[in-house]
Amino acid sequence: MKNELKNMFTEHWKYFAVNAACKLNLFDALENSKTVKELANELNLHEKNLVTLLSALCNNDFLKYTNSKFSLTAKSELLTDKHPESLKYACMNWAGEHLTAWQNLDYSIRTGQSAFENLYQSNFFDYLDKHPDKLGDYHKAMFEYARDDYKHLPELVDFSVHKSVLDCGGGYGAAINAVKEKFPQIECYLFDLPKVVESIKVINIQKIGGSFFETIPQVAEAIILSRVLHDWEDEKAKLILQNCFAALPKGGTLYVIENCADKINIDLSLLSLNMAVMCQSFERTSTEYIDLVQSARFVFQKNIKLNELQTVLIFKKL
Repeated sequence: MKNELKNMFTEHWKYFAVNAACKLNLFDALENSKTVKELANELNLHEKNLVTLLSALCNNDFLKYTNSKFSLTAKSELLTDKHPESLKYACMNWAGEHLTAWQNLDYSIRTGQSAFENLYQSNFFDYLDKHPDKLGDYHKAMFEYARDDYKHLPELVDFSVHKSVLDCGGGYGAAINAVKEKFPQIECYLFDLPKVVESIKVINIQKIGGSFFETIPQVAEAIILSRVLHDWEDEKAKLILQNCFAALPKGGTLYVIENCADKINIDLSLLSLNMAVMCQSFERTSTEYIDLVQSARFVFQKNIKLNELQTVLIFKKL
């Protein structure tokens, strides 16, 4: 038991070794195998410390060493920019400000407030909006998760009943892209902050910049609100929902996609602590989400299990 605890205390070292490799573009540089000297010269790195990092990566199956050269493994290929299912930016996401906020978890437990906001004097999303590079990296990371999360969404939900769908707070558009690909006849819209929608290219999807705290465009008969509400405490979440209600026509549909704690067999405690630390929010049960959405005058219709984590809660504006 003592050894188990000792190992746990330093488990993060492995992650930060891989994270550093991503930040240094080391895996991308190894598209073709290279020697230490070749890598050090190409990336302008300290050769002795690079040797130590490469050794750690080899010992954890992220690299292979053959004939004095290092090359990628199946794991590290997933951490390159060129891989179609890349997780490079997802890997990079959990260091930096996330790490600093988690180091102050005790503040959130004591006060009920966001440790991130206390440290940076700004809520997380306003902070990102002021730092374009961090905003881009964050949305790339979220897209890498969302691409997998939403790939079966159009198979499980029949969006063909709608002529138009708007993805509200949709980031880089993983959900609405999946809908458009399956149902090309639907008019699709992606709505997010101006700096987000300006920085991406989507095909046959109309981009609209704005804030869901101010107004949501009245352009669609259905709205997708995916992994948005869990970022906000109840009062701000209600404001988003009220604006969704105002944006939809009578008979319109709202699709809320969230991790519902009572619908899965996975413990969400650590994820909920992350929401507390970063956003002063939490992961809710389906009942809590339904009550929250119905407080904005929507009527609950049904739920559909999307994957091992997420549930689609479907509401109508009657």
